[in-house]
Amino acid sequence: MNSSICGLPLWVSIPNNDTASFVNDVVLSVVNVPFCFIASLSNLAVIIAVIKTPSLQRPCNILLCSLATTDCLTGLVAQPLFVAWRLMIHRINESCDHQFELFKAFWVSLAAFAAWSFANLTVISFDRHYALSKPLVYHIKVTKKGNYFHTEILALALKRRCILEAKNTVTSNAFYKILLCRQNSTCEK
Repeated sequence: MNSSICGLPLWVSIPNNDTASFVNDVVLSVVNVPFCFIASLSNLAVIIAVIKTPSLQRPCNILLCSLATTDCLTGLVAQPLFVAWRLMIHRINESCDHQFELFKAFWVSLAAFAAWSFANLTVISFDRHYALSKPLVYHIKVTKKGNYFHTEILALALKRRCILEAKNTVTSNAFYKILLCRQNSTCEK
């Protein structure tokens, strides 16, 4: 039966100790690092513009600001963790130092921010649908305070998702072992 290396899940591909996979990850990092800054700074500009300009503080822009916050956090947290993990994974045959922790931090942040982005897009879609289908009622019933409430609910859901994902990362490794065991028919009895 296949065993995981350094506690990483079995579905994580471990690169060979050849130059091609290292060059591939270096190129991936060189491309990702500028996008970290671009994602962070451009979304931070949107957030600051909405906060500083009172005329932009409409309910729909508050939701867009929440989406920009998610994307900004992705650029500040998830992308740098991915770059660090992809460069560190080449040392996996020499040392397991921080391999699993780095992978877990990346995976939890990626899952949490993806879930938060999806939830934001869902709320924005319903908001836009309501605004287009009932424009007169929309301006009366939808307020900034209500959208702040939706944003707070999404933030609480994100926190809960992070906690659950951190707990489930260890159990997902066992799940993939069972899956591979059934797939390869090489289970230990």
